[in-house]
Amino acid sequence: MAELLNRLSIRELRLALFGVAAVAIAGLAFGLLVPRAKAMIAAQDAVDVLEAAAQDDNQLEQLLADENTTLEGLRHRLYGDMANLPVRQVEAYIIGRLQEVSWASDVELVSVEPAMGQQVQVFQELLFNVELVGNYDDLYQWLWDVRNELGYVVVKEYSLTRHDDIDDEPALSARLSLASYRTIQ
Repeated sequence: MAELLNRLSIRELRLALFGVAAVAIAGLAFGLLVPRAKAMIAAQDAVDVLEAAAQDDNQLEQLLADENTTLEGLRHRLYGDMANLPVRQVEAYIIGRLQEVSWASDVELVSVEPAMGQQVQVFQELLFNVELVGNYDDLYQWLWDVRNELGYVVVKEYSLTRHDDIDDEPALSARLSLASYRTIQ
């Protein structure tokens, strides 16, 4: 090493030391300053977002109100008018609505038997075994009205048989199994 130093001129030695020092300073700057600069940029971005949110407070409140309205609409589509009813009143509510639809459709609601169905993922199934008597057009109208009035109720099973022997527009007896679903809480 001493031999190598003797061969180098002072100018070359100074340049070598200057190069080593420049590399060391660059390494320290890169290692210490770059992470700090990135952290400052990220903090400034967060500040910008918060300032924009503070300026858009009315827009944010409107957006939240719109989302709540959308959620309430979806909840109503899922549960209908019984969305806010306690579970114990759901059966009575649905039976009452079925009776109203029957009166409007000129169909005789012979019987409604509520029963507990099975659990389907996070939903509890409530079954209603319904027996109806009416002519074909009235039964069709009843089904259509149930669909419109109680869209959250699903027809799981049905059967249709003749109720009388009249050849011109015979009375039909319909047996349906309707299912309503509530989230398990």
